[in-house]
Amino acid sequence: GFPTDMFPVLFAIPRTVGWLAHWNEYLQDPEFRIARPRQRYTGAGTREFVPLLNRATHTHDPAPSLSRHTLRRKKQTPVL
Repeated sequence: GFPTDMFPVLFAIPRTVGWLAHWNEYLQDPEFRIARPRQRYTGAGTREFVPLLNRATHTHDPAPSLSRHTLRRKKQTPVL
């Protein structure tokens, strides 16, 4: 195998090709920005922590979001 000192180099060489390809596309067409878009959190602001035992229980059934295959597999999984 390769010496462990070479791991960063072996990682960086192929990644550099991808980085250069993205940079090249970015320069060729500035309207189509392939760079990662800016992320802005639009969710709830700061909220008070509620301990798990004090939280409201949910009455919805999670099963509809699971496929039949997943449900069948969960039933067959032995409990250790």
